[in-house]
Order: sequence, then C-alpha cells, then structure tokens
Amino acid sequence: MLFEMLASLQSILASPGTLALLVAGSLIGILFSALPGLNATLGVAVMLPLTFSLQPGSGIGFLTSIYIGAMCGGLFAATLLRIPGNASSIATTFDGYPLAQKGQPVKALATGVWANFVGGILGLIALVAFAPVIARFALAFGPFEMTSLTIMATMLVVSLAQGAMIKGLLAALLGMACGLVGFAPIDGTARYTFDVTELTGGFGVVPVIVGLFAIAQILREVHRAAPKVALDLHVRGAGVTRAEVRANLWNMFRSSAIGVWIGVLPGIGASASSIVAWAMAKRASREPESFGKGNVAGIWASETSNNANVGGSLLPLLTLGIPGDAVTALMIAGFMIHGLQPGPLLFREHSGIVADIYASYLVSTIAVLLFQLATLRIFPRILLVPHHYLLPVMLTLTVIGAYAADNQTFDVWVMFGFGALALVLERYGFSLAAFVLGFLLGPILELNLRRALTYEDGDLTPFLTRPISATMLALTAVALGFILFRQRRGGLRYADD
Repeated sequence: MLFEMLASLQSILASPGTLALLVAGSLIGILFSALPGLNATLGVAVMLPLTFSLQPGSGIGFLTSIYIGAMCGGLFAATLLRIPGNASSIATTFDGYPLAQKGQPVKALATGVWANFVGGILGLIALVAFAPVIARFALAFGPFEMTSLTIMATMLVVSLAQGAMIKGLLAALLGMACGLVGFAPIDGTARYTFDVTELTGGFGVVPVIVGLFAIAQILREVHRAAPKVALDLHVRGAGVTRAEVRANLWNMFRSSAIGVWIGVLPGIGASASSIVAWAMAKRASREPESFGKGNVAGIWASETSNNANVGGSLLPLLTLGIPGDAVTALMIAGFMIHGLQPGPLLFREHSGIVADIYASYLVSTIAVLLFQLATLRIFPRILLVPHHYLLPVMLTLTVIGAYAADNQTFDVWVMFGFGALALVLERYGFSLAAFVLGFLLGPILELNLRRALTYEDGDLTPFLTRPISATMLALTAVALGFILFRQRRGGLRYADD
C-alpha cells in the first residue's frame, strides 16, 4: 500500500486541478473550525454535494482534506482568544492562551502548528501501517471494555484537576449530569427536561462548548481592563527550537498514540483524546504546576493528539466500514455517492482509491502546515485590536455559531447559561477540563454501562473477568493510588517543613 500511495501522490502533484482542490479543502476546513460554532462535521456536510461530479478518489480525498484542515484550524482562536474553534481544541486553550497573554503568541501558535503536523504524520503512519491490526483489535471492545475505558479516561483527568481530586470529581459528575439531560438511551425515558420541549434532545455540544469558553471569556474581558500585551512577533525561524522538539519527543509519540487509539474507538472523539493527552503530559512532567500557565508541553500534547486522532478515526472507517466519529459517518455518504462500500473488500477491489485517500491526507497535512507557517505573524495581531471593537465581533460570531448548530434560539440561551456556569466553576476552583470530559463521556458511559448490565442481567463480574476491561480498571486503580500517595507524601513534607 505504501508504494501505491507514493504513486497516487505523484499523480496528485502532476495534476494542478487535483492539487488545488485538496489545498482548497484544507483552507475550507481551517475556516470552518476557526469560527466558533462551526466545525469539521458541518464543513464536510456542506461540501459533500460537491463530490458528486468528482472522481471517487478526488471526491473522498477532498472530504479528507476538509477534515484535516478543520482539526488544525481551531488552534488560532483557542490560542489567541481562548475560544476553541472546535471541541478538539479545548485542551489547547489551557496553555496556548496563557502563553499568548505573556506576549508570546507566535511561540504558542508555532508550537501548535508543528504539533499539528507531527500528529498528522504519525496518524497517517498508523493508518497505513497498522490499519487492519488496530481495527481488528478494536472489534474486541464491547460495552464492558468501553465502560472501563471511559472510566479510565475520566478518572485520569479528575485526578489531575488542579491538585484537588474531590473538586475534579464533582466537576466531572456535574458535567455528566448535564450530558444526561434528554431522552435516555435504550428505553427512551425523558430525564431532567422539566417539560421543556427543547431539552428532550439534551444540551447540544456546540452551545455548551462555546458557552463554557467563548462566552465566559467575553464576560471576563468585559469586567477587566484591556491588558497591554507586548507582542514578540520577531521569533526566529519556525518559532520552535530543536531543544524544545527533543524535549517533547516522547510527549508527541505518547500523545499521538492516545489520539490514534481513542480515534479508533467509535463515539469518543478528538476532544476527549486531546484532554487525556494533556493530562498525561501534566502527570509525566517534572513541573506539573506550570501546566495551565503557558507550558509548551501542554500545547504539544493537545495538538499532536488532536491531529493523530484523524488517522485513528479513519482506521475503522476504511477497514471495517464503522465510523469513528460524526465526520467519518458523513464520509460514508461520500463513499456511497460513488457506489463504494468501505470495509475489507475496499482494500482488495479498490486499493487505488485507498491510496488516493492516503495521499490526499499527506498533501492536506503539508498544505495546512505551509499556510499556518505563512500566517504565524499575521493572526497574533488580533491581540492588538481594541476590546471595544473585538468583543462585539466575538459575541456576534458566538451567537451565530450557537444558533446555526441546530437552528434553535434556545441554544443561544443555553450558551449564555453555560458561560455563566463556567465563571462560577472557575471562581471556586473547579476544573473546566473535568467538567467538559464528564459532559462528553457521560452519555457514552451510560449507554455502554446499560448495555453491559442488560447483556449480563445486572451481573458486574464480567468487568473483572474480561481481560481488557479488567486491565484498564486495574491501571486506573494503580494510577489513582499512586497520585493519592504522592499528594499525601507532599502534604506530609509540607507539614514537616
């Protein structure tokens, strides 16, 4: 498959029209994710009809380029404005924005840009080299394994919630409660709707995320004097040093592995993988207290995992015909438009199209890198725009984005409500990362837990007798025990001093 990909790449480079199409798709993806409320799913959905008139390889490659561009585009708004352009950029706000506020927006953006590229390439390598193996292993994940994995991911972030596990756990539980609003899975019982029709479908991800980060940030800026940021726009070269790259090599490989692995498992998504990767980087750091204050390792972790997740999401789509997330679910429609069925037979009967997708992935990753490097010193000037001009524009974009998600005015009020909630949570030291992860993973945890209990008539022992499930629960227990031990030992040392 590698040689076929290289042949397809040569064909793309020799065809100016196809190359321009992939570059355009990458830029469209960046645009869709840079604006609050828009995302990769919407970008692919809007552009899907255009693939009718294209050849199968070009059409699906075009959708792939939009997907990749969208996963990268959220970096700019997350770093400069603390507004994640899409849910996968949430963890980038934790360190990207503080670093930009310290006068180093180019450093923050450059780190994210190169992390995007590295994560994209490592995700592609995993896709090409391990597609059948990883996808086959993912089939072993039933409801018991998915439940255990969700618990492990949630507890990892909770345990690192600003050093306060109890507050982290409460924030995650509150997020889960918000995620459970609406009709229950399996039996369809309405919960926490208070007879409000708009709540029967639950809180939308877009208004919740935009509210927690964008609206909360706008409210913060309104109630404080505009900070004077001394921008350093004269960073040499590509904005990152060789020493920083060497220091984060293991961080990048670990975060990419997390992105690929979570991407393979249907329904969890890049938002969870980036938060988990950020939490793992914090746990492994010798200076965990610097995370959330502008540590570049946090940006490397978040953005590398974010883009590696694309390769992971494409794995089950191409090899098994199972979508890894909402975007790849839409891409199935792209295959169907051309009379194709993703799955094992695709590799045997249409290997050229698979090679076209791989080559389009590579071309789009490089195109995004070049575009972002070219604009590194342009976008940071947003920080110089006076707040009385910038804040109304930000507010308008957030309102449009929240409304456009489902064309409901109710979502706009949900957005403002969660913006106010974010201010309360931060005021009393509760972790927004734990809340967001609870909100995203709560429905997944409930669905798989209920399925598991239904299959075994309420018996919980399979969680401990199934090898994969038992291993993940054991790792979770060991990790929590180790963290509690370190915190207790640190407290005793402080008391002795």
